[in-house]
Amino acid sequence: MKIPWSISTTVRNPERLRGFLSVLKKLEDEKFDKNCQMKYQVLLIKEKLYEPNNIPVKYRQYYDNPEKSMPYEVAEKIFHSQDYRDPPMRGRQSVNPLNKLGFAIAREKLGDIKITELGNKFLSGDYDISFIFFKSLLKFQFPNPWSKNFSEKKGFNIMPFIATMHFLHRLNKQSTKKGLDKKEFSVFIPTLINANQIDEHIEKILELRKTRDKDKFIYNFVKEFYEIAPFPDKKINSLFDYGDNTKRYFWLTRYFRVKTDPLGYYWRIDLEPSRMEEIKQLLSLYNGEAIKDFHNIPDYVNYISDITQPELPWEKVENLRKIALSIRNIAINFSEKEDICFAQEETDFLKVDITDLTREDLENYISNLRAINLNIKEKVKKKKITGNKKEIEKIIKLIKNKKELRRFKPEQFEKLITEALKVINDEILIKPNYPIDDDGEPIFHAPGKKSDIECFYQKFYTTCEVTLNISRLQWVQEGQPVMRHLRDFEIKYYKEKSSEIYCIFIAPKIHDDTYSTFWNSVKYEYDGKPQKIIPMTTDQFVLILETLLECINQDKILSHNELYSLCKHIVKKTKTLSGFSEWAVAIPKYINDWKSRIISS
Repeated sequence: MKIPWSISTTVRNPERLRGFLSVLKKLEDEKFDKNCQMKYQVLLIKEKLYEPNNIPVKYRQYYDNPEKSMPYEVAEKIFHSQDYRDPPMRGRQSVNPLNKLGFAIAREKLGDIKITELGNKFLSGDYDISFIFFKSLLKFQFPNPWSKNFSEKKGFNIMPFIATMHFLHRLNKQSTKKGLDKKEFSVFIPTLINANQIDEHIEKILELRKTRDKDKFIYNFVKEFYEIAPFPDKKINSLFDYGDNTKRYFWLTRYFRVKTDPLGYYWRIDLEPSRMEEIKQLLSLYNGEAIKDFHNIPDYVNYISDITQPELPWEKVENLRKIALSIRNIAINFSEKEDICFAQEETDFLKVDITDLTREDLENYISNLRAINLNIKEKVKKKKITGNKKEIEKIIKLIKNKKELRRFKPEQFEKLITEALKVINDEILIKPNYPIDDDGEPIFHAPGKKSDIECFYQKFYTTCEVTLNISRLQWVQEGQPVMRHLRDFEIKYYKEKSSEIYCIFIAPKIHDDTYSTFWNSVKYEYDGKPQKIIPMTTDQFVLILETLLECINQDKILSHNELYSLCKHIVKKTKTLSGFSEWAVAIPKYINDWKSRIISS
């Protein structure tokens, strides 16, 4: 029976691997025997990085209250209450993606646990996470000495990352329909186990696109791949799990572009256009077949975990120049097509003579070119939504649809609110903190140590925190982090804006305990000093957007000064109210009064 390849289904979000790795770091230099394997899984439970399916009721409190630390003994009891048939196997499964990607060496027969050089760089945060995963996935191959199930005897001869690039590059030459949709990618990429099958699989894709009964075509293809009868439907479902997970990892490298709906269910993947020069250089160097000269596990692990290997084509100066010229032309052509002007300093930068630049200077130049390219794309997006009633109405409709909103992914909700904030149109900068691809699309939600969105206006600065959580635990999961993020932001920008720093907190519904938490911070203090937090439901935030819409209808301008006056009023009123419950009732009234005043003035 054939088997598909996969990166990991244990950890679907690549960024979560850092947490798994940090726990393994605590066990470094211990032998990864059966006891240590169980200990590792228990520690993952203790740190709440892994949540088992069946948690005894008496221990639920530790998950219901994220601020409540879990003793090791409790985590151990939760682990053993699962009645696993092979308890150590759970630890082996959890460590598997760390081994696969070269972040760690943790295997019973390989001596003590070791965090590799690549793994330590991942933990330290010194390197761009996209670059770390790119360097790892670029070398990821089957067969390899580490993964015995994916052997040459079973037909494996592939570097999945490179082979997928070859696949898309060749497919796009043969079809006007560019890239692969979710079904196509999930079915035909994980089952591509040999680089010699690329053209054969492309033919299957082209056949699939012509056939009417696509589900039957896919069923027959997968049945033929697995070579088993009877054929269980779960095999197809597993391919969709592998495909969705692989898409996340590939996207994170920024060498692939993914277009997705707000729910993340329908998506399409293709090569990243702004990196086509680098992609072409990689395709000329690798054909997608596995590298054959690994005789043992240490050889392979040393290779995959060494961030300096392999030498990239663009480490040569002449190739870096090609990349710089390519990105520069993309930016210029795009700006002309969209009729967007560069700032004067950007125009001057684009005219720089790169003939005699050193490798380091070229790398910095390319990095700045990418920033200019992204800035142009953001200007185009801004141009499309500014003053565009249809776009504003579309945003309002999405935010008001509570049923649909519940199905949003966190990063898509953050993006939606970011776009909504930008329509006011006189900000200095609206800066979301979610990681983005080269097109400005969010790959994941904002990291836990930063505000979701940072907004800079001439008169005031504000963080914006958004959540879809409407449970009774909202105050626990959001309260402390929001106040901590705001304090960090206050400290960072204190000299620039002094006390004119706010936080707007947006959720579909705000729990009474959340109002109480923010009331105490505003009315009294957080860590010795009062803060300025404005809690708003999505319905209340929509009132602001509806005010903007009405201003457009009346040919009036809604400036950030009006938003500032609203925020200032809501905070100031805490001095005259007697409690958080009055504040919760008063906030929508203040917003409605503010809306009426602006519309009627």
